[in-house]
Amino acid sequence: MSGSGRAPGSSGGSGGGEGTAQVSPLMIPMLMGGLLLGFVAGYFLLWWGVIVVLAVLVTAFAMVLRGRSRDGATGAIAGVLLGYAGVILVAFFRGVL
Repeated sequence: MSGSGRAPGSSGGSGGGEGTAQVSPLMIPMLMGGLLLGFVAGYFLLWWGVIVVLAVLVTAFAMVLRGRSRDGATGAIAGVLLGYAGVILVAFFRGVL
C-alpha cells in the first residue's frame, strides 16, 4: 500500500490519459426543449403526438448525417421520447386511455 489516499483506478490528475468527458453545449437545451415538446405533444395531441415524435427523430437523424452536433441530436431524441412517454404512461395509469 502506497498510502496515497486515492482509490485504485482513479485519475490523480497526472498522466494516465484519462480526462473528463466533454458535453456539447447543445445537449441540455435540446434535452429540455425535447422534454417540453414531447410533453405538449402527448398532452394535447395524444396519439397524433407520435407524428411529432417521428418528426423529431427524422430531424435529429438528418442533423447527425449533416455533421451537426451528435450530442444535441441525442438530447432532442431522449427529451422528446421521455416527455411523450411520460405523459402517455401517466394517462394510462390514471385510466384516461
